[in-house]
Amino acid sequence: MDTDCLIKLTKSKLKELVCSNFSVIIPQAVKKEVIDNANRHPDSIVVEGNIANKLLTVDKMKAPAEKGEDAVFAVFQKGKYDAICSDDKRFIKRLRMIDIPYITPAVFIAILLKNGKMTLKEANEKLELLSPFVSEDEYYAVKLVLDNWRKE
Repeated sequence: MDTDCLIKLTKSKLKELVCSNFSVIIPQAVKKEVIDNANRHPDSIVVEGNIANKLLTVDKMKAPAEKGEDAVFAVFQKGKYDAICSDDKRFIKRLRMIDIPYITPAVFIAILLKNGKMTLKEANEKLELLSPFVSEDEYYAVKLVLDNWRKE
């Protein structure tokens, strides 16, 4: 998971639910951006607690990349991971070009709903909390899924 995704999930109060239902790994560079360089910002304190409680795992690899997305890519390449979590448009474009699966923050809501880890009401509430932090395209794509949930 990259820095933007981690912070957006933190601000929308989705991170704990995501991390308790998925194995979330962050590279050292993301830890550095979110915690070490954050001057004890409230979000960084929450993330630091998640690492201490083993809700989030910091990859031990010392990636040569200093930028979060490059470090995330390096960690993904060395491991057996299902997807990269990001919402950085340039990074996602790069991932698409080389056919690497990715998950954006709002998509977690749809996956958690599908897997029975939240109700439709909770999913709509979490999407609204996340909405200030994601693109309109991402918001409306997931909103469409929620609006049509189980209407068959």
